Amino acid sequence: MSRGPFNLLIDMLAAASLLTMVATGYVLRFPLPPATNRTHVLWGLSRHEWGTIHSWASLVLLLILVIHVVLHWDWIVTMIRHRFTCFQGGGADGGKHAGLLTLAVLFTLAGLFALATHLGVRQRAVPLHPLNEPPDHAAFSTASPRKGKVDFWKEVMPVFQASCITCHGPTRQTSGFRADQREDFFSSRNGAPLVVPGDSAGSRLLNILSGKQPAMKTAAAHRLPPDEILLLKTWIDSGADWPAR
Repeated sequence: MSRGPFNLLIDMLAAASLLTMVATGYVLRFPLPPATNRTHVLWGLSRHEWGTIHSWASLVLLLILVIHVVLHWDWIVTMIRHRFTCFQGGGADGGKHAGLLTLAVLFTLAGLFALATHLGVRQRAVPLHPLNEPPDHAAFSTASPRKGKVDFWKEVMPVFQASCITCHGPTRQTSGFRADQREDFFSSRNGAPLVVPGDSAGSRLLNILSGKQPAMKTAAAHRLPPDEILLLKTWIDSGADWPAR
């Protein structure tokens, strides 16, 4: 096979690998976001399996790029010799020095990147998702009930503001829900109400925030710490008061 058709083949394989990486990256970011591996599949493949395809596509692309560099090595060395006066002249030795320098730079950059990634890993003091495992419902279901009435605006609304308003607020209403509007919690327009005053066991809100609905694509992102769930449970059981301001 002559050089021209072979170069075309290499370019087409590189393009196919790149498109595969883009497509699988889209799948991993949107249709199958984090926390969906155990609950959802796309065309029979789980998020982990799509991630494997993404990884192999990146390795194939890397291999093709190496082949591409090898095929165009003479051109690369020539361009370096023309750009840097220190390699001009010297005949074959100048080209050899330029090639060795190029290899040294490439291997040095690759080695520094590998070293930086291994040395740069740090364990979080507080995990980003500390509740990845199913929460201990007994921890808040059997805890001693708090005394006194829950102050909605001082205790409950701050929980909603810290954990919910970003995706369910004035500027963004994911699933058409707003966490800053009373009717969205108590109405039944989207099925059973999220909050049933006086009945925390029948309130879907606690199921969502305690991880009892793993079929949700973003179940892990909705989980709250047990103390906040206990606070919401107490608020609901005490009547879910939401006074006007």
